[in-house]
Amino acid sequence: MHNSDKENQMNPPVSVGDEPNDGLSALWQAQPVTAINLSEVKASLSSERTKQRWYMVFDSLAFIPAIYLLVVTWEKFTFIAHAMYVFMLVTALPLLVYQLWLRRVAAFSKDTQTADHLTQLIKQIKNNVKIAVITKHSTWTAVLFGYGFLVERYFYGELTPEKIMKMAIVMTSMSTVMLVWYVWASKRQKRFERQLETLEKMAQQR
Repeated sequence: MHNSDKENQMNPPVSVGDEPNDGLSALWQAQPVTAINLSEVKASLSSERTKQRWYMVFDSLAFIPAIYLLVVTWEKFTFIAHAMYVFMLVTALPLLVYQLWLRRVAAFSKDTQTADHLTQLIKQIKNNVKIAVITKHSTWTAVLFGYGFLVERYFYGELTPEKIMKMAIVMTSMSTVMLVWYVWASKRQKRFERQLETLEKMAQQR
């Protein structure tokens, strides 16, 4: 009896749950969660790089038709119409430059260390939120300019019933397109905000 007690004192009981818990802990630590996330981040940044470069091209080219239209139709409109059109272009140009600046992070990113990919992607997604906000508010601004131009034509232009009908169709179509564009930009803004929140959580856990 005494020998048995001594053996029990010298050899403490082993908890039955320790070995399985250690095994689960080791298995959990062995999961390549971080590697998978970083791989996805790198792929996302590469995708953003391509998309932002194309967006920069499209944004720049979209300005050319507006300038061409102004030059071609200059003699057909009044001073007020010219002033409205020039004001719209002068206002749009800084916004274009600002959007190009916001797109630069991913567009000109380089394949640096993997840890830097997450930082670069977070910066670009933050900028994407700003771009979505600009796009969203540019829709109703464009509609206001359109109706302002319509009012100018009403008071200073030579309107016929046919022209009035055409302008009504144009403004209705424009308003519909801008409404769809507003909803689309609003959804993009929310999606980028959710993506940004996820990326920032990843950065905190890194």
